[in-house]
Amino acid sequence: MTICISAICTENNEEHIVFAVDHMITTGLGQFEHSINKYNVLNENVVGMMAGNALLMDYFFDEDYSENSFSEILDIFEEKFKEKRLNIIEKEILDVYSIDLDFIRDILKGPITNDFQAAILKKIAKTKLESAILLMGFENNKARIAEVSDYGIGNFNRINFHTIGSGSIQAQNTLMFQKHSKKDDLRTTLYNVYKAKKNAEVMQGVGQDTEIGFLNNGSIVMLDKKNMGILDNVYALELNWGKEHKEVGALDF
Repeated sequence: MTICISAICTENNEEHIVFAVDHMITTGLGQFEHSINKYNVLNENVVGMMAGNALLMDYFFDEDYSENSFSEILDIFEEKFKEKRLNIIEKEILDVYSIDLDFIRDILKGPITNDFQAAILKKIAKTKLESAILLMGFENNKARIAEVSDYGIGNFNRINFHTIGSGSIQAQNTLMFQKHSKKDDLRTTLYNVYKAKKNAEVMQGVGQDTEIGFLNNGSIVMLDKKNMGILDNVYALELNWGKEHKEVGALDF
């Protein structure tokens, strides 16, 4: 699958959004690391990342969103989820049985009379894109984070961070363990998000490669190799600090 992480912070009295993503790609052929960018710059104030079926990325992201606000893009993506799901239902279920939505609506008006009807309705209910989009950006000079999926829109502005994809639980637990707050400064948040991504790598479907950067009102900065190396070193030191600490050797039993 993949892992996508975002967190709001404050630097010089301005809100920033730090985000991280791996390079794992999921298709019908399986999962593999790929060199493509998994973050998509939709306009100067909005970035989107997707977890799930990578073949859907073009469907959602290959449009001109330069004139759309964060809220407008959210609404567009929600409609796209509905549209794509309906398209799959029509092609993979209705067309197979040579029926249409009117047939389904008629079934739903009364009791289910046979196993054939029940089987079709069950297939329709279970049809999902099994993908999600993590959208982050600025609207009215306020940082915003939201998820769009088969289940609609979820806003995470008050929580100040969100993750989607494989390893989400590990990443969210890390940010909670770090007690992340949007009052944290940029450098602290860069490390918190980096640590969340590294901890998520224990899950199958999370790639080892990492891209991390931050979004400010009108600008996007991606960390270069030097800065990624600094985060690598700090993370390694933290992993070994406790088990190599001299006080551990003082345990008496």
